[in-house]
Amino acid sequence: MEPMATWKQLILAAVLVGLGWLGWQERTTLMTAVGIAPAEDAAATPRRLADGVPVIVAPVEEAADNLVLEIVGSGRAQRTVVLRSRGAGEIVEMALAANRAFAAGDVLMQLEERDERLAVSLAETRLADAERTRTRITQLSQSGTAATSRLDEVVLAAEIAELELARAREALQDRTLRAPFAGVSGLPAVERGAYVAESDEIARYDDRSVILVEVDIPEIALPRIRPGLAVTATTPSVPGQRFEGTVEAIDSRVDASNRTARLRVAIPNPDDTLRPGASFAVRLALPGETYPTVPELAVQFSRGTVHVWRVSEGAAEQVEVEMVARRDGRVLVSGPLAPGQRVIVEGTQRLRPGRAVSVQQDAGGES
Repeated sequence: MEPMATWKQLILAAVLVGLGWLGWQERTTLMTAVGIAPAEDAAATPRRLADGVPVIVAPVEEAADNLVLEIVGSGRAQRTVVLRSRGAGEIVEMALAANRAFAAGDVLMQLEERDERLAVSLAETRLADAERTRTRITQLSQSGTAATSRLDEVVLAAEIAELELARAREALQDRTLRAPFAGVSGLPAVERGAYVAESDEIARYDDRSVILVEVDIPEIALPRIRPGLAVTATTPSVPGQRFEGTVEAIDSRVDASNRTARLRVAIPNPDDTLRPGASFAVRLALPGETYPTVPELAVQFSRGTVHVWRVSEGAAEQVEVEMVARRDGRVLVSGPLAPGQRVIVEGTQRLRPGRAVSVQQDAGGES
């Protein structure tokens, strides 16, 4: 192939230069035609930064760091005992029945007591005789006709007779089982006419006027809880109802195995609706301190610290904060922020302390 003549090369070069110059002049039109966004002029960038880095901001708000716990526990009666026979014998009267209420001191069960009554009568007779003898010997001793040793004997005999009478009366009382406090009896284990031995179980007996529920709470919640704090509770045994109660007591220690503490809740039961042994879902609304809140996008992490960018007099200001909690897309923080101040949520990549910013959009409603 013969080399292109020099004059032809010059003409071709001139054509290419002309096309290049024309393309540069019409670059915006050409790029738009093929769907490519034109790049900004290098000279325009400093002008834009001089006007401020474009950012989107949102207002600082305020919220309480409230905590809600719902924990399941089992209920028990305020007081509960197992009734036992204090003597042996035949049951002649039985008032106990399932869910029957009694007042303190009511007779619940009566054992046959013929022998015990006779023992009391005998002890009373012996005491009366011993007291008569003591009175007579005392008078003789005062007149000098009775020895002092004899007086000591009759005094001792009278004291022993008093003790025997007291023991006989106590044995008689043990034949009657009385209610230790106002409460409700469970199913009795024996019936009238049955023979029971001493300490045999008769029935369970509960004071259901208040139901106690014990639950385990995380140790982190302990500083927020105090006796008397109001709570609510629900139970499957009474569906559709919510019951009010209070914190009655907090255990004195934290369980090291699971880092929880035992909490006792008292739920009044004046209508006797609730039952011991039922499960309860206890809800505790724990009030907390009030903190500034910012959108999650405003929180930045850098070299082990947490900060936000605040707009101050048209410039970016870096404010170090501590995260407290997350709530529905916002973060509760501890730091020098006040409600109404603006923090930057978008456009933080090119920020430096003191750099001017241009607010393009305000999520708080301003623009």
